[in-house]
Amino acid sequence: MQPTFVYRHAVNPGKGLAVSGIFLIKAVLALPHLIVVGVLANVSVVVAYIGFWFAAIKGEMPTGVYQLIEIHFRWTARTYGWLIGYTDLYPPFETQPQYPTDARMEPPTNPNKNWAIAGIILPVKVLALLPHLVALVFVTLAAVLATWFGYFAVAFTGALPVGIQDFVAGVGQWNLRVYAFLFGITDEYPKFSFDATPAA
Repeated sequence: MQPTFVYRHAVNPGKGLAVSGIFLIKAVLALPHLIVVGVLANVSVVVAYIGFWFAAIKGEMPTGVYQLIEIHFRWTARTYGWLIGYTDLYPPFETQPQYPTDARMEPPTNPNKNWAIAGIILPVKVLALLPHLVALVFVTLAAVLATWFGYFAVAFTGALPVGIQDFVAGVGQWNLRVYAFLFGITDEYPKFSFDATPAA
């Protein structure tokens, strides 16, 4: 099953936070979380590699490996959800909080041994994802620009355009699919799509 980026459309976003986003103050405020996300990303690479060995030999990913990668994905979703402006609630420093933006996934069952071996020979899996990784450079840059323009919209109108919210969420969903495949959370090759649906 593919993991899901969970978000809700922003309601009455704060103009003060939007103005701080225009001048990159919001990014500075997010810096503690961005550091945690960076550390978790590096740790996830290491534990995913260990997980590939277990999947190739024993046919399963250790629970601890999955849980650490899940913490990384969820923390990333919360941090960027706040930066984008889905919520004005500053993300908590917790591993399993309730929060308006999140990443949902299920532990891998019966991981494919061939993909696990491809993960052990890391360049093979990276090469398989190369078209996605190249595309994501451009769409992620577009999402950053869209977020910045969204700050202006909120500052002047008090509303974050739904089109910007859905586009940026689609980029987040695409990133989540690609990295879930790279780290062995799913063996389903990611699709080239911005499909993201806000939670009810």
